[in-house]
Amino acid sequence: MKINFVALSLSLALLLSACGPNYVYKHKTTFSNDTWTYQEVQQHTVEINDLKHLYNLIIGVKHSPDFAFQNLYVKIKTIFPKGETREQIVSLNLADGSGAWFGDCSGQTCSLDIPIQQNAIFETPGKYQFIIEQYMRTEKIAGVKGLSFKVQKTNELVENAKKK
Repeated sequence: MKINFVALSLSLALLLSACGPNYVYKHKTTFSNDTWTYQEVQQHTVEINDLKHLYNLIIGVKHSPDFAFQNLYVKIKTIFPKGETREQIVSLNLADGSGAWFGDCSGQTCSLDIPIQQNAIFETPGKYQFIIEQYMRTEKIAGVKGLSFKVQKTNELVENAKKK
């Protein structure tokens, strides 16, 4: 009886762990003094070889509940395997119009994962670089504790998405 319980528990643990997100890349950075400066450019190199699946690109923000802004502007530069580049300025919305924080706030930290591109298609295998810069109007942004960048491989196939 005890062996069956242990086997059932292990099977359930394996099953639940298999249901989580499939990140092909995940990196976290913390900022000293909870301040993100212009000089602290985040550079991420991601190897993509599976072109059959769609991907989600996600930026995670950890900030103080005393953060002075509703959003955080970032500039994202993507360098593709063949060398071409694209730049985009993105507003990461951290709070609603009344100032209520999105995400989870507990104690002195609020955390929020923000999809910056869902169901992305990678057409060329190889190394992709994602460069993320703080793009606010002031050199130092107090209250930003950390930033993460994640690339999640979805179960959705590119060929099925193109049919929709």
